[in-house]
Amino acid sequence: MEEKVVETTHVDDRGRQLYKIKCADCGKETEVPFKPDGRRPVYCSDCYRKHRPRRFSNRRF
Repeated sequence: MEEKVVETTHVDDRGRQLYKIKCADCGKETEVPFKPDGRRPVYCSDCYRKHRPRRFSNRRF
């Protein structure tokens, strides 16, 4: 398995280290506040909204 080098870009206004990534879905370059481990896909914010698990409501109808 080839290891990808993840480039650290800068620290955001909340003090989090940001890492440059390429979205696994659309290929757009973006930054995330965690170091990807290569075992799961990483998405840009737009694609993450499409892929994130749906949350179920506890409301009764």
